[in-house]
Amino acid sequence: MQKAVAVICLAILLIGCENLYENDDIDRIRNQRDVDAYNATVSSEGEKLTCRKEVVIGTNFREFICMTVARRERIRQEAQAAIDDLR
Repeated sequence: MQKAVAVICLAILLIGCENLYENDDIDRIRNQRDVDAYNATVSSEGEKLTCRKEVVIGTNFREFICMTVARRERIRQEAQAAIDDLR
């Protein structure tokens, strides 16, 4: 029974982590040239993409992860709020 609960909790945690990398309806971008082309089409600074290579949880592979400036800032603020709540 405890193993089943642990597996369910782990699945929920992994689903939550996956949601951090929502693509905001942006087509798959694979290199910096694609980022530059996309950023040339948007006018707002918050809509521009920032991309970096990140290790995907559960693997040793690095993947090109892109998020808008606004999305990265939102994640940073949520993480800071969670840290502040722990204090």
